[in-house]
Amino acid sequence: MSIFSARFFAAVALPVFAFFNVTYAASHEMSHEMSMPMAQPMAVEIYHGHGVVKKVTPNSISIAHKPIPALNWPAMTMTFSLPEAGTLPEVNAGETVDFTFSQQAEGYKLASVTPTK
Repeated sequence: MSIFSARFFAAVALPVFAFFNVTYAASHEMSHEMSMPMAQPMAVEIYHGHGVVKKVTPNSISIAHKPIPALNWPAMTMTFSLPEAGTLPEVNAGETVDFTFSQQAEGYKLASVTPTK
């Protein structure tokens, strides 16, 4: 290798090689970070309502509720899916209840239901 070739390699080729090596490492690290799942759970908004139970099935409860201002909903009758079995007290059609619910991918799900007197 001539002196010219050695100087050319040291002056041009080495910095170019180092640049591409650092660029590859940075892009590889960023793509790895972007593909990692986020560890933070999404916050679920809980809404409150008051109404009368119209129908109870093994998977849902229909409630004629008063307006729900947080959602700009008027009074209406809605069917809510139930959470896991055994997490809510037993309620019957005709009972007045306070309830909480959240919006899920499959619809609105009750979080709690409490008979009122």
